[in-house]
Amino acid sequence: MRSFLLLCLLLPTFVNAESLTVYYIEKPPYYHTERGEPTGFLLERARAIFSKADVPVHFDARPAKRILHELQQGRDAACSIGWFKTPERQQFAWFSRPIHRDAPMLVLTRNSLAEQIRSYSSLSALVQSPLRLGLVDGFSYGGLDHMLKTASSHKVTAPPAQTVRMLAAERIDFTLIDERELPYILAEADLRDAKLTKLNMPDIPAGQLRYLMCSKAVDDALRKRLDQAIEDLGVSP
Repeated sequence: MRSFLLLCLLLPTFVNAESLTVYYIEKPPYYHTERGEPTGFLLERARAIFSKADVPVHFDARPAKRILHELQQGRDAACSIGWFKTPERQQFAWFSRPIHRDAPMLVLTRNSLAEQIRSYSSLSALVQSPLRLGLVDGFSYGGLDHMLKTASSHKVTAPPAQTVRMLAAERIDFTLIDERELPYILAEADLRDAKLTKLNMPDIPAGQLRYLMCSKAVDDALRKRLDQAIEDLGVSP
């Protein structure tokens, strides 16, 4: 009887030890922590994928750079949600089938600069202008990365809310944003009433695909189960 009770006490520990760690960043509405619980529309999609693949998981919020470091080390089987696939990341990580496609990025600027920015025929021309560009630290802009890397405009990097604060405070002149994420960033920065304008540019490509990104310690059998779950659920864009 005593042995049985001891086994019952230890069972949750065993189950938790066998579950897969799934990292996420605080990026509402995609994935974030609310009232101490992981949530967000893409996190819930990932939860459904892992459930369909019969993989027990526990979610762990980490900064983007820390997640990349953990997966680069590759010591443990772990995954993260919603990453863009880049050649650099493919060197140390495995990517699932795509699980979401973003809307195209938009240019965000102050109302007072809108007409000046509209005078540029393309984003490639704008980033070569003297106007100051703000980018999110550690964030990949997918198909725009090469253009932004070679931009001649003054560039600064900061977290999303700080980037928008800098824009409102006239420390930068424009940035690139995900329209779906913008209301949450404005709320975090306490700038709901800021005089800001969203603009399209003709050479901004279609939104990027997002994937589950896993350490290479995730074995082939599990990779196949995850891809099959994505196909079975019909969530691949």
